[in-house]
Amino acid sequence: MIGCLSLAAGVLVVGACTTDYQQGKGDPTFGGPNALAGQRPPGATSDVETDGGPASTAPGSKPKCVTAGGALADGGTCAVSFSKDILAVFGTADCSNPNCHGGATPRNEPRIEPSDAPAMWQEFQAFTISVGGKPYINPCSTDETASAMYCNVLAAPASCGVHMPSGAQLPADAVTKIQTWVKCGAPNN
Repeated sequence: MIGCLSLAAGVLVVGACTTDYQQGKGDPTFGGPNALAGQRPPGATSDVETDGGPASTAPGSKPKCVTAGGALADGGTCAVSFSKDILAVFGTADCSNPNCHGGATPRNEPRIEPSDAPAMWQEFQAFTISVGGKPYINPCSTDETASAMYCNVLAAPASCGVHMPSGAQLPADAVTKIQTWVKCGAPNN
């Protein structure tokens, strides 16, 4: 409802010149101002495919490489855990900071949330870097060059985009943990 000043036949009609939106009232169809702040667009947000269903990041959904015809790599028993070691490295390096990979809509993909290992593994295996089109992790391979994550944390990543973490270097033991885990087939352990 919009009301404004008007002058009709010598009669001054005064009304508020504000819209419902300016008054902070929500639109019943679209919600209030900034109602979508911090939200992701509706629909599938990754290219993970499941058995005949839409994209999903639910635990148990098939990795992208399996859907494409590959098989999960058997790297044997892995001394490095994704949930305890790999995500701890990213947490210590402050990768989950909202200015880097943290939050609901991170500044940089893939999103990193060290406290949610199942979702992070699904997001990492579904994410493909823009430089070279390499998967961030490839659970269908024990070749460290098949996953962009390992290359991305090396001191001089020539083929996998920007060096991470930005402006720093992970300790050598952290880089070795990432390499070991990727060589195990990047298991969801």
